Amino acid sequence: MKLSLSTLPFIEQELDIHLFEFLKRNGINSIELFAQRPHCDFGSQRHIDLIEMVERELSININSIHMPIYFNRAADVRDRKKINISSLDSNIRMSSVKEVIRHIEVAGRLCIPIVILHTGIENNSEKESSNLLESLYLISEVAVKNDILVGLENHTTEFVSIDVLVSLIQKIDSQNIGICLDIGHSNIFSNYMRDLHESRRYLFSLHLHDNNGGEDEHLFPYEGVIDFDYIMGFLRTSKFQGVVTLELNGENIADERDLIDFIKKASNYLHIFSNPRLSYSNILEPT
Repeated sequence: MKLSLSTLPFIEQELDIHLFEFLKRNGINSIELFAQRPHCDFGSQRHIDLIEMVERELSININSIHMPIYFNRAADVRDRKKINISSLDSNIRMSSVKEVIRHIEVAGRLCIPIVILHTGIENNSEKESSNLLESLYLISEVAVKNDILVGLENHTTEFVSIDVLVSLIQKIDSQNIGICLDIGHSNIFSNYMRDLHESRRYLFSLHLHDNNGGEDEHLFPYEGVIDFDYIMGFLRTSKFQGVVTLELNGENIADERDLIDFIKKASNYLHIFSNPRLSYSNILEPT
């Protein structure tokens, strides 16, 4: 099992060496890159060189990348155009597929083994499902050529259930297409305990964060209603060999002191999950 921290909390800033050095100094040795421009741009040679240097000189492992949600993350939400491989608009769909393929090819060159992908399903129409399947066949071919695993995520809609994802994977029948189970999303739209076991055969990656069952809050474990002792029990008994990523929000990081506290707390939780026999009740809170 590999443990990572997502760079999602830092999405408002562009990646630079100082951020990675800060993470390393505070105990973060593995990350999932959130590949959303301008935070992380896989079309920028400068960013690609930075990622290579981080792995080589800081010995920070990049276990996975999260595909971008938007073609570009404009400051005004109304100006953002979503990447959607299920889109009913053929131009948007094919542009989205090309964007995904480009990221897979770069991930292959950088030897980043897993990419996380949203399906784009919004209303579970027959046409959407057909478009998605066609897109995934194209993506699967490129993933195989580049030795990349694609984890389909149960994202923030009730229609992207584990049952739907399992059905898709069985139709595609590719060893390179599996599931990234987002526990927080599952807690809102499904049942995370059931989903853990239903997805187990196809599970490449787990996204961990907490919420109170209504909104996608991306809280630290034990700050919402999810039973993280149960999650640790699953990790222990299943001997999960994939990637476990803390995917948290950074909304309360206002200054460097907040950032230090946030990173230390995240590092502590990664330690907890690397030792799944432990439970929150017998580990001191981070100081």
